[in-house]
Amino acid sequence: MKKTGKIVQNDNLVRNIHKMTFDMGECEFSLPGQYAMIEAGGIRRPYQVCDFDSSRFTIVFPVEDEESRRLAALRPGEDAEITSGLGNGFDLDAMPGEVCLVADDLGIPEMLGLSRSLLMRGVRCRLILSYPSKKDIYMLESFRNLVSEIEVLTLDGSNGREGKASDAVRHVPYICAGGSLELLKSLADKADAGQFSLSSTVLAESEDYDDCFIETTKGRLNCSDAGPVFDKNIIIWDKLTK
Repeated sequence: MKKTGKIVQNDNLVRNIHKMTFDMGECEFSLPGQYAMIEAGGIRRPYQVCDFDSSRFTIVFPVEDEESRRLAALRPGEDAEITSGLGNGFDLDAMPGEVCLVADDLGIPEMLGLSRSLLMRGVRCRLILSYPSKKDIYMLESFRNLVSEIEVLTLDGSNGREGKASDAVRHVPYICAGGSLELLKSLADKADAGQFSLSSTVLAESEDYDDCFIETTKGRLNCSDAGPVFDKNIIIWDKLTK
């Protein structure tokens, strides 16, 4: 159900990355990995949710087009029309005692809520993040007390270790990942099981969010209702494109 949310925080983290927190009075999120539909300046669009509690939620997003610029231009105290708690998030009950979390700069925000939820369940997490360069690193300190191990890579090696996030993964029993389609495809065969978020790939690229589908071993599934988080082993990767 659409409700009015009040902006209580709007910060520029690095270059074109913004962090915004909304007070909804009552949020409808139940799992990390769900998304919110936010209307700003007459444009309605889905956004990954970084973290949430019973009344507030936070998004972290790149400002790269007209829609995101309109949202980033709003100031604390202003309102936006929001539908919260959309989609299926990460299935916490399906996860073992140790999980590898992997994201590139497109999927990092939703790893925060996931790592916090797993910490509360006593799950041990190894976190692997990648950024274009050292000057693009954001949110890193937010994970320090939530995971047992953090590895950071940059594409240009300016922070020490050069490479993509997938380069730090050989083979793990269970993986949760978010980010670019390239990253997710490269990780598909590096774990026995896991859950992948498509919120920054297929869902974000769709012009009609109610008509966004992916092909799976269980048939053609709506990625906004059945997802945006899917069991990685049901995704038919060669049919998944932007």
